[in-house]
Amino acid sequence: MNGKKELRRADFVTSILLIIFGLWVLYEAFQMPMKDTYGGVQNVWYVSPALFPLIISTFIMILGVTLLLNSIRTGGAKYFYDTAKKYSIINLFILSERAIRFIAILIALFSLIYLYIPRMDFFITASLFLFFMISIFYFDQPDLLKKLTVFFLTGNILFTVIWISGWAGQLMMIYQYFMDILLFIFLMIYLIYTWLLIKGEQTLKIKYSVSLLVSIGVPLFLCPVFRYFLLVPLPYEGFFIELMHTLYYAIR
Repeated sequence: MNGKKELRRADFVTSILLIIFGLWVLYEAFQMPMKDTYGGVQNVWYVSPALFPLIISTFIMILGVTLLLNSIRTGGAKYFYDTAKKYSIINLFILSERAIRFIAILIALFSLIYLYIPRMDFFITASLFLFFMISIFYFDQPDLLKKLTVFFLTGNILFTVIWISGWAGQLMMIYQYFMDILLFIFLMIYLIYTWLLIKGEQTLKIKYSVSLLVSIGVPLFLCPVFRYFLLVPLPYEGFFIELMHTLYYAIR
């Protein structure tokens, strides 16, 4: 019973974070021009670069509100309030499972927004973000949560050092997509590391397969749709997006 209450309380906290994040993305999207004139040609709203973040933020907020209503209905919000009254502020930040999960979400969002999306291939970035977020929730094992979070954070720190030090620019002078290749290698290592952690557990293997399918399938569907049908440029078009360009124009 207590386990279910913990999950519902975690749902309540997660829903608040999702709604706040969705609102922030929505606000940033509305700073982009919906329509403009270039060379005397009027661009229509459905080719605006704001369209993609608008759709994503809307879905995030819908999911957040749905999760929030469910947590309220099942008592998660009340349990969170009761727990907040019972424990001191210091106790709330003890590295329990829910605290690590909260930290993992923050790490994933900050790395996505400030490290990967502005600088590296969107397809690889989206796949890495989705697999990490799915794995820390879907696998639902505290030990795995800690190990995967530490591994993901270590990779983020290494990439941050590479960019801040200026090494990234030097590496990209050697090969334009050097950083994209490094990020892809990190994604592959993360996948292998996760597989080794769950080796021998059939249930987790099934969850791993589903997580991998979703994390690769969703970007693989969305990237061509937005880039070639809606004509919306992706945030950063690196190695894999350029590969998609080559395949798309070869088929046409």
